[in-house]
Amino acid sequence: MPSIHVRERFYETELVIFDKDGTLLDFKETWIAIIQELITAIGTYHPMTKTLQERIEGALGIYLDRREIDGCGPLAMGTFSESNALLAYCLYREGLRWDKAGLIVETVGKEVFSSQRRQEWVKAAPGALRLLKTLKSRGILTAVATNDKEADALTDMNFIGASPYIDLVVGADSVENAKPAPDMVKLICSRFGKNSGESVLVGDTIMDALLGKNSGIMLTIGVCGIVPGEVLAQHVDVVISSLDDIT
Repeated sequence: MPSIHVRERFYETELVIFDKDGTLLDFKETWIAIIQELITAIGTYHPMTKTLQERIEGALGIYLDRREIDGCGPLAMGTFSESNALLAYCLYREGLRWDKAGLIVETVGKEVFSSQRRQEWVKAAPGALRLLKTLKSRGILTAVATNDKEADALTDMNFIGASPYIDLVVGADSVENAKPAPDMVKLICSRFGKNSGESVLVGDTIMDALLGKNSGIMLTIGVCGIVPGEVLAQHVDVVISSLDDIT
């Protein structure tokens, strides 16, 4: 059976499942630019006051001036629909009717997340392509499990050149229950005829760690980034500084 090498240990596996944002994509480089664009776009439909921008940043858990992202916040751990609901609530707090607030968020989302504009911001995480190519050369199957939309995740993987090395992409809209429910891992393992107890999960948040635990994953690897290593270490089996630590 093929294997991977992590922290001086070898693990036999035929399937590695990756989170997307913060794992295969550089979270800060990608999402700080996207949220800045999103806030600018909302401002074309409703005046973007300092109070509103601060409310949006606080609601999502991202702070543009400081280039910080809360690894335990909605943007890092939530689904796209949860983030949209928070954005709509921020506009509702401005006095907009709830349905109008939701329509603005939906309209802006279509503008900002269109493939033409999205391509400008999506950045691969260090070591991502190298690792995916290595796994493919060993005959190890790879999949993406993300709380983003499946179509958007497929687009992101195409933009960073990862699509030829990924066998399946599953989004929050691909299953009944998003992370940390085991639905995504169950779907992936079912498609490949593999056992989660012989598979590896790589992610960068506690949500990914919970997904691994709830799915009975053999090995959960945490990538340091928006969540400090000492925090991840409380929830995952192995902590690494980047994907370059997996060979």
